[in-house]
This record gives sequence, structure tokens and C-alpha cells, in this order.
Amino acid sequence: MSWKRNAGWLSVLLIFLSGCATVALNAGFDEVSVAVAERGAGKIVWNSGTDLDKEAAEKVSSLLKGGLTADEAVQIALLNNRDLQAIYSDLGIAQADLVQAGLFQNPVFDAAVLFPVSGGRPDLDLSVVMNFLDVFYVPLRKRVATARFEETKLKVAGAVLDFARQVRTAFYLHQANEQMLELRRTVVQTLTASLELARRLHEAGNITDLDFARERALTEAARLELRTAEMAERQSREQLNALMGVWGKNTEWRTGGRLPDIPAQTTAGDDLERLALSRSLDLSIARQRIIAAGEQLGFNRATALIPEPTLGPLGEREEGWEAGPTVELSIPLFDRGQARIARALTELRRARQEYYGLAVRIRSVARAVQDRMSGSRDRALYYRDILVPLRERIVNEAQLQYNAMQLSPFELLRAKEQQIETAAAYIEALRDYWLARTDFAHILNGRLPGLDGGGARSEEGRMKMNGREAH
Repeated sequence: MSWKRNAGWLSVLLIFLSGCATVALNAGFDEVSVAVAERGAGKIVWNSGTDLDKEAAEKVSSLLKGGLTADEAVQIALLNNRDLQAIYSDLGIAQADLVQAGLFQNPVFDAAVLFPVSGGRPDLDLSVVMNFLDVFYVPLRKRVATARFEETKLKVAGAVLDFARQVRTAFYLHQANEQMLELRRTVVQTLTASLELARRLHEAGNITDLDFARERALTEAARLELRTAEMAERQSREQLNALMGVWGKNTEWRTGGRLPDIPAQTTAGDDLERLALSRSLDLSIARQRIIAAGEQLGFNRATALIPEPTLGPLGEREEGWEAGPTVELSIPLFDRGQARIARALTELRRARQEYYGLAVRIRSVARAVQDRMSGSRDRALYYRDILVPLRERIVNEAQLQYNAMQLSPFELLRAKEQQIETAAAYIEALRDYWLARTDFAHILNGRLPGLDGGGARSEEGRMKMNGREAH
């Protein structure tokens, strides 16, 4: 009787331990928050109906009232974007899987009632069976689930950093579009005044029909470019609205000014490859994936050839009650687990190859982004210090010679046109530098922006294309 009593207490203990398991849906969020803050991306809050939600909303309202900087736009998006909030749910799902992995399988109750054809009292068969080896499988399942939970935390942290980079890139694109719009408006105002003067000269017979037509063509082309700039500015603004999760009156924000000038000091790029590898979240994720694949392989090997026996008491009533144990075994005759083992082994090999391939790609992307940032810096400085002042001087000299009747109107117009295009090219070079600098910082934060410089260029091209199609 002692073994029955011990088995009963063991069953009660297992049921008690399983029943105490709870799911903390925000588990792992603190670690993600710390990882994001350490990389300077900003503060994140998981909306859950607490006082922190109200503080986050007040913070967003406060930031929207002033002229936004790139850091402030990122902070607003981190606090207010609902798509980002949805990503945090992956933590709850992974935690639920981890808790599920620690639960024992439910016992199965079986009952049968047989009615004799000749009449009389029905026979009863009652049994309760349970997979008792499940006690030994639980630690193996938990190791697999724990590895995947750690991988999920790293993935969520990486997604937050990617989102912050996306917002920062969109902000610099919008600042560049605003600056380009400001330039195009100034050009149109200047050329409109010049066209009016040319009209008077043409009516007085001082310039030919050809010169007047050229002056007008230049003005009309500038108006067309202004319309394109207006479209690009509105679209980049809407993209930022979506990323920051604002609508209604909150969309009436303004930026803090033009694109920042090129910093006097260059960003230190010494030992960049080592830093990129040591701080890489992508590599940490790939490493965790190897661990999870290894744990899964171990679980599959441990359970492949072992049948899943169920054991429990059986009670049967015919003439009287009879009781005894019942055992069920699955015979590994056809399915010996070879397919599950092969699949787990293949996934482990793939995870290892992806890890080494990723390390090589990180080195390459780090070098490429550093080179792009250095080249963009040189181009922007060349425009700022040499070409823009030179074009301004050429226009001033051409204007003086034109006033002295030593230069044709066409040559003056050509000088003005080149000055405008040089100013526009400087804005684009300055924008490219800040986009490259954003990608450079993203690599040092542990994420891979992509060899093409991320989605910024494609997004910019799409905006320009939409702007042109609008005409």
C-alpha cells in the first residue's frame, strides 16, 4: 500500500506544481528596454493601462509642441507607434511557450459502460492514465523554449533599433525635402521678378524675342521643380506622421530647422570591424538560434526511440469491483524518429553556416558604410566650401558684365541655372551624409543596415517618382 500512497502524493504534487505556473506577458521587456537604452535609441514603454502610459502620452505632447530634432522624432515614435507596441507581444508569446513547455501533460480519464444483452446490472470500466515519462521530458522542452525566448528578446531589441533607424532616416529625408522646398521657393521668387523685368525690357525693344523666351522657360522650369519639391515634402511628412503614430492636430508639428552642418570632427572608424562584430545583435540572434537548434536536436534524439508509456489505475466492475494498474506503450515500429532527428540536424547545420556568413557580411557592410560616409562627407564639404561660393561669384560677375552690355542674357541665365543646380546638389550631398552617418551608428548599435544603405534611397526614389507623376 505504501507505493500507492507515494504515487498518490506524487500525483498531487505534480498537479500542484503545474497549476501554479502563470504566464507573465511582459516578461523580458525590461531586458529589451535596457538593451535599447544602452545603445542610445531612447526610452521605450509597453502600453499596458498603467500610469506609465499617461506619462508617455504627456511626453509625446510636450515634444510635439517644439521644433523637432531627429532624436525627439525617434523618441516620439518609440513611445507612440502602435506597430512597435504590437512587436512587444512577441515576448508574451515566447513566454507563454516557455510556460507551456514546463507543464505536464494532462491525465486521461477513460470510462466504458457495457449493458448485458440478457439484462442485469451494467459493467463499468474506469481508468486514469498519464504519460509518466513526461516528467523527464519537461526539462528538455524547457531548455528548447528558454533558448527561443532568449532569441525572441534579442529579436525584439533588434526590431526596436531598426525602427529607430527608420524614423531617423525618414526625419533627415524630410529635413532635406524642406530645405529643397525652401530653395525652390526662393528661386521661383527671384526668377519671377527677373521675368517681370525681362518683360518690360522686351516690350521696350531692348531684348529679343529669343532672350525673353529663354528667361520665361527658366522661370517655368523653376515653378515645375517647386511643385515637385512640394509633393516630396508632403509625402515625407506623412511618412513621419505614420512612424510617429500621430494624427489630427498632432500632425501640425514642425522641424527644428535645416539639416545639421557637417561636424568638424570625423567619426572615429578605427577598428570598426571588431566593434561591429562585438556589438552585433544579429550575431547574438544567430548564436542563440544555434543554441535552440542544438537543444531541439537533443530533445529529438532523447525521445526518438523511447515509447510514450502511459500508466494509471484501472477499475472494472462485473460481478464485483476489481482494480489494478494499466499500462499502454507505443511501439516504434514505423516511426523511429529518424525524420525529426534529420530535420533538427539540418536546421543546426544551417544555423551554423548562417552564423559564419553573417559575420563575413557584417564586416563587409561595415567597411562599405564607412566608405560611403567618408565619401558623402567629402562631397558635401566640397560643395559647401568650393562649388557653392564659386557659382555665387560667377553669377555676380556675370550680372556685372551683363549690366555693362558685355554678356548676353543667355550666358547670364546659364550661370543662374548652374548656381541653382549646385545649391540643390549640396542639399542632396548633405542629406546623403546624414543618411550614411545614421547607418554607421546603426552598425555600431549592433544592427545591419544593408549593403544598399537601407530603404532610405529607395524610399527617396519613390517619393521623387510620385512627385513627378503628380505632374
